[in-house]
Amino acid sequence: MDTPYVQDSQALTGYSVRYQRLPAFDLIGFTKIVESGGELYREVRSDGRWAVLRDMGGDDKTIYGVASLDKECPKGRYRYTLAVKASAAPFAEGSFADARHGNLFSIHIRESEWLVFELEHFGAQYGGFWQADPYALIQKLGWIFNARVGLHIDAYALSYASDDDGMTFMMPVRRRA
Repeated sequence: MDTPYVQDSQALTGYSVRYQRLPAFDLIGFTKIVESGGELYREVRSDGRWAVLRDMGGDDKTIYGVASLDKECPKGRYRYTLAVKASAAPFAEGSFADARHGNLFSIHIRESEWLVFELEHFGAQYGGFWQADPYALIQKLGWIFNARVGLHIDAYALSYASDDDGMTFMMPVRRRA
């Protein structure tokens, strides 16, 4: 099923934006408390864990990069998790853990409405996207951040092979009152 594009999103934000409502889901993958998600992204892309995640993904090869806060995060840092949908992962949790890659981390994503920003070239656009402030961009579209979900997600489809490829940024939202 195609998800509808938000009217005038390109003109208002500079990005094509789709709306979708997703039920709750679980992710499992590798995590690290970081100053920037790029830290873990670069490690996982270079040390073989990206391929491990693709193998774990079963039929859904999307890799999700989740930026979240929890009680383990010191001030100025957040948890970044690169993961696949747990329901798609045909394995026992311990089967992909080893001394080099560490234990797997699971995270529950609550049901929500989402605005999904399409970035055509990750490497060229991601920094500018954050400079434009996705929290401000969703407000331009009539939405606010859904703090009950309290995280956002980078999504890398199977077609994502390098920083020149596209990806999506998923922001949980609720209608502005």
